[in-house]
Amino acid sequence: MFFNPERGRQYSDYVTRFLRGTPSLEAAEAAFGDLSKLEAELKNYQRTRRIPAKRFSADLLEIGAINVSPLSEGMGAMMDVVLQSRRGVDRDKALAILPEARAVAARYPEDAGVLAALAEAEYDAGNDAEAIAAADGAIARDPQQQNAYVQKGYALFRQAGDADDKAAAYEAAMKPFEALNAIEANHPLPLIYYYRSFAERGSAPDNTSRAALRRASELAPFDQALRLNLALMQIGDRQHTQARATLAPLAADPHGSGRSARAKQLMTLLEQTPDGTRLDASALQAQMEAPDAEDTES
Repeated sequence: MFFNPERGRQYSDYVTRFLRGTPSLEAAEAAFGDLSKLEAELKNYQRTRRIPAKRFSADLLEIGAINVSPLSEGMGAMMDVVLQSRRGVDRDKALAILPEARAVAARYPEDAGVLAALAEAEYDAGNDAEAIAAADGAIARDPQQQNAYVQKGYALFRQAGDADDKAAAYEAAMKPFEALNAIEANHPLPLIYYYRSFAERGSAPDNTSRAALRRASELAPFDQALRLNLALMQIGDRQHTQARATLAPLAADPHGSGRSARAKQLMTLLEQTPDGTRLDASALQAQMEAPDAEDTES
């Protein structure tokens, strides 16, 4: 289709229709016309001995400056912990790597990167107070240490869930994310947690927090959980056409994840519910309580 101008335009039309919520087969028939003719063309293409190609010369590629900074000695020692933490750990794994993180931090107590990595290891192990202390140490030594703000914010949010004064606790939990936002305005986490600061304390999100969640999804389109949360917000606002468009890329996930199946089911419900009307609450609740394959793998 890339090398066939007519089919290329049709493919763009198909993608547009599908992302706007049109079912795949219906979108294909509207964009491509006779699908049996398209199938015949594809089979003919498969039988060709010569495959068309387009040449891209090196002068078409603009490569900017590449800067390499050496790791500090402390970060070199902490790198194994960092790689495991970033890959993702369950509680048992987090507890297993924590002694190494603490040992490295004891050897390099003035290295801000090491302290930020320690904060992440402490948070993963469930030690919120220790994570906050390590993050504060990292920030004191390097106010630009972004991961320190992230880990402190995570820990404060987890503590806020059990606080007596939730409004004050979530307001305090937003401080590290606000500082991170001042450093990097397009970092998605401060936007996500601003919205969550309303939702998790049981308050209705305001327009600013809604806009923040939408912007976060634009900045991190790969985040499936974020996309699903945005769609649920739109469903709550009875913007079902928008919610279908939000869910469409998730529903089209070729890996068939649990969230992909859930997105397809939600889209089916939304097709039956016009904008401005309330989605059947019982049907929506059933979808949200269904086990998520991705959440139960471990």
